[in-house]
Amino acid sequence: LCQNLGMLAAAALLLAVQGPSWSPLFDGKTLDAFEKKGGAATFKVEHGEIVGSTAPNTTNTFLCTKKVYGDFELEFDVNVDPDLNSGVQIRSHAVPGYKNGVVFGYQVEIDPSTRGYSGGLYDESRRGWLQDLSKNEKGRMAFKNGQWNHYRVLAVGSHIQIWVNGVQTTDYNDDVDRFGFIGLQVHAVGNRKDPIEVRWRNLRIRDMGVPGAVAPKGATVLLGGASDVSKWKKAGTESDPIGWTWHDGYLEVTPRSGSIQTKQTYGTCKLHVEFMVDDNGMTGQANGNSGVYLQGRYEVQVLNSAGQEPANNICGAIYGVKAEDYNMSFPAYQWQTYDIQFTAPVWKDGNKVSSARFTVYHNGTLVHKNVEVTGPTGSGQAETMDAGGLLLQDHGNRIKFRNVWILPR
Repeated sequence: LCQNLGMLAAAALLLAVQGPSWSPLFDGKTLDAFEKKGGAATFKVEHGEIVGSTAPNTTNTFLCTKKVYGDFELEFDVNVDPDLNSGVQIRSHAVPGYKNGVVFGYQVEIDPSTRGYSGGLYDESRRGWLQDLSKNEKGRMAFKNGQWNHYRVLAVGSHIQIWVNGVQTTDYNDDVDRFGFIGLQVHAVGNRKDPIEVRWRNLRIRDMGVPGAVAPKGATVLLGGASDVSKWKKAGTESDPIGWTWHDGYLEVTPRSGSIQTKQTYGTCKLHVEFMVDDNGMTGQANGNSGVYLQGRYEVQVLNSAGQEPANNICGAIYGVKAEDYNMSFPAYQWQTYDIQFTAPVWKDGNKVSSARFTVYHNGTLVHKNVEVTGPTGSGQAETMDAGGLLLQDHGNRIKFRNVWILPR
């Protein structure tokens, strides 16, 4: 018995060290876990493989996971026609406000051309090459044309690594995307009419989770899965109860009941907020409006603004200060996320010696990096030497909030 218990304990320890277990990304039978985005190329299942076939006169086409992934280890085998470029998107996106919904983000390159950049890291429809293989001759030789090739991709935090047939081809750090979908690309082929194919098999993933989805150690959960609103008060009062409504797993603004603010005050911190905007049929600032105010003073705007050009008063903007770099807004009635690194102002002898600063991720993409905010924004409370509480705004719309946590730094 003791020996068996010892073996079980050793197995449990090994599992803990190895981390999450492997899961299939594709079940070998259906494409139910995916959705097509982009052009008119086609995808089908054949002999337990995903087969992508080109179509003439269309844009790049992608078969994308319905689930988003943040930190993960991914493996797959690919066999591509020597005339066809391809790739696998990771942490990628398609939103109405960026180039009319085009797929963009990190791409693990599949390149059978003589250039030999298979396993390089490309930023599809955004920045272009992040790391090619022009200085990695061993990596250039790793991919074998006309054969099945094995890829391994490890994405943890800002660190992205790629191996092709056991040879490391990419080792790169980039902080622009924290999570997004995985997508299989069939590249455009101009007016070529005879279809050519790319095939994938043995797609599996070790999913390490989406950053921010789970409150880290030391964080205070301000809104969780239970109907606990004890950490909040009606803004502008000492301790009056809030007038918002708790539903199953989220808190909803009761219009004109007043904004809410945490009883606790916070300085420099990390903040995670999930929210859903409504659509009342009105336009501009009257539609889906709310705001996340750090210290009750500095606002990251919430608004129903999917598909709009970036501006300093739409969703994701630091209100009145800076438009977000990309409009990452989802349409109304979809859950969205903010991950915010807030640096509080510093005061000395009654004078402010440094201003507030913001780094903001909206739906997984970096939209503000270390932006200085010199004073209160929008309807923010006046600056003082004292820290203020986190404020969620009642602007007359039925905005929903869930999974809000804060980590003082």
